[in-house]
Amino acid sequence: MTEHIERICSNCHSFFPDTFDMTDSGICLADPAFEPYLDELLDRGNFDACRQLIEEKRFSCNREACPAYDEADFSDPEEDILAEMINLRIPDPGSAPSPSPKYAFRDHSFVWLLEHDARLRDLREEYRNRAAEERRLTADYEYHDGPARELFDQLIERQEDPTDLPSEVVALAIDPEYAPAILTVGTHEYILGRIEAAMDLLLSLVHLPPDTEDLAIIIDKAGIFLVDREDDASALKLYEAAAAAFPDEPLFQAGLSLCRQK
Repeated sequence: MTEHIERICSNCHSFFPDTFDMTDSGICLADPAFEPYLDELLDRGNFDACRQLIEEKRFSCNREACPAYDEADFSDPEEDILAEMINLRIPDPGSAPSPSPKYAFRDHSFVWLLEHDARLRDLREEYRNRAAEERRLTADYEYHDGPARELFDQLIERQEDPTDLPSEVVALAIDPEYAPAILTVGTHEYILGRIEAAMDLLLSLVHLPPDTEDLAIIIDKAGIFLVDREDDASALKLYEAAAAAFPDEPLFQAGLSLCRQK
């Protein structure tokens, strides 16, 4: 290539954008901190695996390059994807696939969304064969990070998109055995009037592995939720199932007594 290439980070082989959206910032893949995540970033395009690290390490693509600068060869076909991501090549709009339809959780149950919304379907498929610990950590991060993002959006008065998926819904798509998300999605299904879908989720808590963190407390919260809504029959059904599975747990015995007294 005879044309002079400016010696800035975006023209370095190690530069990688921090998102698939249009951006002028990114990270350096030569940074040892990203070494454990290279497969996720390069092979799967999965930024969530190291999102916090990306936030800490991101920098402007127009920054003057460091001594380790390795000029990328953008004429190489293998670099086309990277070139597109940093807007060095404008893709043909006619060749772009049509976006998948997006649906709102307020209108459709989680199970329905998992089948029809490509965002959740792809997440479930992506994490299906991952190690259980990795699924759990990713789901936990999404579950707890979501409310912070929502608060920030409120502070900057960002207009809410009705098709944005709640963080607990995303977390449950990532890990179908993540108990806090099962509880939250189940109670939200109930509030939205989808009683059968809600009870399917809440009753599934009873079948989680016994060593699930805070499982008894989470099941009891589900029971209390149903009691507070004066749905004693559903609460009794939940406590009976929980007591049968965990006969030595006093929380469930107390829940049974409360329901039977009412």
